[in-house]
Amino acid sequence: MSSPSEMSFSGTDDEPGFAGGLSNPETTQYKLRRQVIDIVNHLMSYGLQHKLDLPGIAVIGSQSVGKSSLIESISGITLPRATGTCTRCPIECRLSRVDREWSCEVYLLIARELREVKFGDVIKDKRDVEDRIRRAQLAVLNPSKDPLKVLDGTAAMGSNELSFSTDVVSVRISGRNVDDLSFVDLPGIIVSVRDGNKDSDIDDVRNLVTGVIKKPSCLILLVISCESDIENQGARRLAKQLDPTGDRTIPVLTKPDRIAAGSYRSWLDLLENKEERFKHGWYCVKQADQEQLEGGITWEDARKNERSFFDKKAPWSQLDERIRSRLGTPALTNALGNTLFDLIVARLPGLLREVEARLETIQKELAKLPSKVEGDPVTEVWKMIEEFKSDVQALVLGRAQDGEKGLIQNFRASREEFRESIFQQAPDFKPYDCPAGLYGSRSLDVDQSISSTTDDTDSSGEGATGELERLEPSGTRNPKTLIYIDEVMDMARNAATRELPENYPYAVKTYFVGHFMKNWHIPTEKLYQKIERLFSDELTRLVTKHFSRFAAGAFDSEIQNIVMSQLEACSTRAKERIRACIALEQEEPFTINEHYLQDYKTKYTHRYKAARRHHVTREGVLQQIMSGQVDNTESLRNALFHLGELGFDGLDVEKLLRLLPPDPADAMIEIMAEVRAYYQVAFKRFVDNISMIIDYELLKVFYRTLSIAILTKLSSNGADFRDRCNSFLNEDPSIVNLRDSLTQDYKRFESARLKLQNIPGVSVLSAGRLIAGDDMDSF
Repeated sequence: MSSPSEMSFSGTDDEPGFAGGLSNPETTQYKLRRQVIDIVNHLMSYGLQHKLDLPGIAVIGSQSVGKSSLIESISGITLPRATGTCTRCPIECRLSRVDREWSCEVYLLIARELREVKFGDVIKDKRDVEDRIRRAQLAVLNPSKDPLKVLDGTAAMGSNELSFSTDVVSVRISGRNVDDLSFVDLPGIIVSVRDGNKDSDIDDVRNLVTGVIKKPSCLILLVISCESDIENQGARRLAKQLDPTGDRTIPVLTKPDRIAAGSYRSWLDLLENKEERFKHGWYCVKQADQEQLEGGITWEDARKNERSFFDKKAPWSQLDERIRSRLGTPALTNALGNTLFDLIVARLPGLLREVEARLETIQKELAKLPSKVEGDPVTEVWKMIEEFKSDVQALVLGRAQDGEKGLIQNFRASREEFRESIFQQAPDFKPYDCPAGLYGSRSLDVDQSISSTTDDTDSSGEGATGELERLEPSGTRNPKTLIYIDEVMDMARNAATRELPENYPYAVKTYFVGHFMKNWHIPTEKLYQKIERLFSDELTRLVTKHFSRFAAGAFDSEIQNIVMSQLEACSTRAKERIRACIALEQEEPFTINEHYLQDYKTKYTHRYKAARRHHVTREGVLQQIMSGQVDNTESLRNALFHLGELGFDGLDVEKLLRLLPPDPADAMIEIMAEVRAYYQVAFKRFVDNISMIIDYELLKVFYRTLSIAILTKLSSNGADFRDRCNSFLNEDPSIVNLRDSLTQDYKRFESARLKLQNIPGVSVLSAGRLIAGDDMDSF
């Protein structure tokens, strides 16, 4: 109920005179204006005032400038005025003239939820509006409370949770004698706070007001009191800051009866738009004073007193008609209605484009989100698992589009590195004695004599790539692989047991073979660990891709656990196979590919003997013959001729050298060549086998056993499988909330588009103007 100190608006719908704006509801002009204003009201009901620049009127003013009295005069209702109940949130007033009895409804527009909440039943008695608004404001200032409990008084109320709020109290008034107008009343600008209030309230109010009136389509109804110096009124400074050209501001002077004698001129200059010019000019209103309010003056009497004041009181009664047309609440209301209509008309085409652009953006955002699961839970679960398996299969088989970062591409490159690493461990035999001072030690200055005297490639065949096969690793060799022939000789002699002279134990060859294979496990482990890590990372990425949206139902963690468990099982088997492969190679030398072994042995024998001839010096003529210094000389031809006469027919230099006594190092060269040949056969076999084990046991077996692993684990706990599937499909709340929010936004914007496209009798043109039916030619 209203307090006795407030204006009484107890008139009935039959009382005349409460229509300052769109006064004749039967005209086409009225109907058109009603439709376009309703459009904006509908968009605000959808919560779009926070997402679009909607045309509207915002009432601002400093404290105690008569802003509440002005709003009461326009709306015909009483606002809360008791201590602590001043305007602390935006209060929207939607006034609609309809051919029915007066009524009022109050809604809460919750900004954080983009929804409106009906706050109580329809009000039929104007005296009940003030209390309803007061309770509505309490509800938005205490967001943790149930609004309906605040309404019925059952909520436990203490100090307000908020001093001010951006949530809106929407007051919707309709009736026969109600003007067609919509505006929002904003908290008054404050420059100081009372005891018990917070200093931050000053900035909070300023930010709240700024957030509303900074929008280009907001008309600013600036309330200026004639009772105080205009320079000291903070709302004026804020309006000038945000609308420096004055195109959006409609200033109105209040309390003209408080102007001190002799001070009229400065105020009249403003009213005549001579000082501080504004596009829409200045207006002036006279509201009931405190004594009249306490006496319970009616709205009609207040308007009658206002007309009498401006008609009879100098200097107002002496102004020319152009200025007098700007005096009084009806004149202001009429101007506000016309200006708002013009603003909406100009804004509608742009609004339609903005709405369509937002719809397109929302559609793109929704397309990025996974679609909502609505089918049978078991079917949906297996559908997602099959899609996951399909990606795993593509990962294992290799995807060309992955490029060098792909798993299989990485595996291929890593295999080449692995092969080269094993190749680098091959024995680097030198078919001559160790230089003095180096025996028993190794220097990084490795002798490259074999490479310098013979070709490193096999000229008898090609490798898999079409290139000649390399018989020795490239680059700088590890000094630990270097073995000189005298070291081989010492090993052979020291290993001899019961062999006949010039025979050497087989153990010498097995020793050297085992010695150079003993570190094969190091590059093997490095290769395996790299591929296992890459595979694990890729599987985790795929689990995240397919199941992370269902983190709330633990579907992603369940699949991740199954995948990692299965990967561990495959890894265990692969490691066992790798260890077995290494053990077989280190057991004893073996191959049934004897022709390859013999072929390599011949090649290495030739290489070692050639290198030895380069290094080992013989006495006199023999050395000259071996080194080719006497080839094609008369002396050599004569020697071969005379040997032929003695019965040595068909001799040439090579056959001549065979007549020489054997090199005592030939037996060692035979050991070196056979060991090196076997290493060549074994390492090529080994790198193939290790690569195939990893590819098969770790990658392919994982994929081929994935289905049974998932099925077994998902159904192994005895719970109803359908119930489990249903629980799995609980999506991540953040995804659900985002999808729901975007879906609600889409519905709101789609409704807005339909409203904007279907104004009866009006077409929204891209040129930025409205065209009505034929009967609007005079408009």
